[in-house]
Amino acid sequence: MSSRDRRDDDLEERLDELEDVLGELRADLRESERDRRGPPRPPRLSELVRFTEQYTIPTVIALLETTIKSLELLRGTLRLADPGRSVAEGAEGAGDRLADVRDGATAGLSRSLSELRTALSEADLPEDAASRSIIADARDLTAEIESRIDEGRREADAARDRRLGGDPDGDRNARSRGDAGERSDRGDGANPVRIDVTEPGESDDAGDEAPGEGDASGDAADEPPEVDVESELESIKQQVDGDAAETSGDAADASDDAPGADDEDAAGGAN
Repeated sequence: MSSRDRRDDDLEERLDELEDVLGELRADLRESERDRRGPPRPPRLSELVRFTEQYTIPTVIALLETTIKSLELLRGTLRLADPGRSVAEGAEGAGDRLADVRDGATAGLSRSLSELRTALSEADLPEDAASRSIIADARDLTAEIESRIDEGRREADAARDRRLGGDPDGDRNARSRGDAGERSDRGDGANPVRIDVTEPGESDDAGDEAPGEGDASGDAADEPPEVDVESELESIKQQVDGDAAETSGDAADASDDAPGADDEDAAGGAN
């Protein structure tokens, strides 16, 4: 028992000495570091850039996003407080925002799939058959998903173009023009038929007209013809005078050819 107690006492003394030595070394190291450290140095450019990228820019982005959300909330409150605002305008704005969100999500998914396809195409196929088949299936699925996304985007764009292309005002104007055309056709059918009176020479000239000129004047055929009254009256007068002259000449010839006139001429010669 006494020998064991003596060894324990010696061990405690050794531990105390070791602790004292370590304390002195620690104090010396602190003094040497304090002397070597000197005044604080300014940050290096790389440290400043790293701090800006890790802390400053995310903080500014968060502040801007908070400001945008606050402004959108204020705008919604003002819209609700305005009783005269139409519901259709708000629905249209909501539809535009929904379309923007959908386009953004589609673009993000397409970008992720493109990165995945690039990674799969650049990766070497492993020697294991199971791993090789998994990578091949992943490539096929990526290509199929991209094709479906492109097809859906084309269908959405086509539907949007059809919706924007359908102008109700244009359709209403087209229907009004069609109704007006039908009324004008019915009105033309109720009007009396006009007969153009032309001279014989004019009809021959019209018959000799080239087919191309007739096609060129086909657009003007729908308009009602304009009749020159004075020229028509002059033409009728000339025809009447000519008929009267032909009638008088025929009567004179008939009187000369009569038998009584021949006998009177013969009697006069005998006397």
